[in-house]
Amino acid sequence: MAFVIRTSALLLVVILIHIYTVTAKLPVPQNVKIQGVNTRYILKWDWAWHQSQANRSIRFTAEYLQSNKYEMKGKKEWQRACYNIPGIQCDISEKIDYNGMYNLRLRAKSGRETSPWVNRKFCAEEDADLGPPSKINVTSKKGKLEINIADPMASENKSMRDIQEMYFLIVYWKNTPGAKSLSLNESKNVAVLKGLKPWTVYCVQVQCVEDKHEKKSLFSPVVCAQTTDDGHTPLWLITLIFFLTLALNFGGILLCSFIVFQTYRVIKYTFFPFYQLPANIQECLNEFTPRAQYPVLLSKDKEMELRCEKVDIVSKETQEHCPFSETALEMDPVNHCQQNSGD
Repeated sequence: MAFVIRTSALLLVVILIHIYTVTAKLPVPQNVKIQGVNTRYILKWDWAWHQSQANRSIRFTAEYLQSNKYEMKGKKEWQRACYNIPGIQCDISEKIDYNGMYNLRLRAKSGRETSPWVNRKFCAEEDADLGPPSKINVTSKKGKLEINIADPMASENKSMRDIQEMYFLIVYWKNTPGAKSLSLNESKNVAVLKGLKPWTVYCVQVQCVEDKHEKKSLFSPVVCAQTTDDGHTPLWLITLIFFLTLALNFGGILLCSFIVFQTYRVIKYTFFPFYQLPANIQECLNEFTPRAQYPVLLSKDKEMELRCEKVDIVSKETQEHCPFSETALEMDPVNHCQQNSGD
């Protein structure tokens, strides 16, 4: 009997030593937390590397369990989110539903040694942060600023407004030192800022707000824009435009008139000169002007004698100052020129 007891005790000690060897514990991961923004969730932790672990390979395993499923079935059905990973973070976005309640646990492992599990609870609807608007655009229109706000985006290019209710807190101020900021709540994606000073630069930031779980996102980047007038053109600008238009039209009319006048003068002086040749010269020119398209051919045995007289053209003023006597004119020799032509 003593032998049996002694043998059982020895066997128990061996089993305990084996169990201790297999399940020797590593230090637990530190600062385990879930960083969630919209529908992206990252499980992160810290690991203190001891000198004795410098040459050892440490791996981490993360598992999750949906709380409502656990309560309904009465048993644990842990699912692996990350298994034997060397890093210190695990992306669990695809494993977590936004409206679900989850238990998460994490442990370290090296060979046969494992650390205890570290547990965390997580509900994305309550614990995940709300992201800022994905984009804002500010446009100046008739003395007002129109703000177009793009919703924060969830996974699969889905708007967060399809998942939960929210509105936008718009903060704006004049871009001058010490200017007081004003705010406006807007549930739609388009907001109009009124009562602004014309020709003034205003800056705008937008924040997403969800009241059910008191969530507030970070503010969007600052966007600035200058206002214009109230849409009515000032009187001085109307007067200036009127006179500029009038000057341009008048200048165009003068230019066209000048071009037409100069063209008329060129045509007139070219084809219709203002001076007239004496009558005897015109008769001489008319005599030798061909009546037909082709010149008249002269026969060989008939000659045409062309008589040319020397003509002096004297203006009326010259004649009054320097009169010629008829005797002097009669004494001027008459030149006869003969021209023989043939076929």
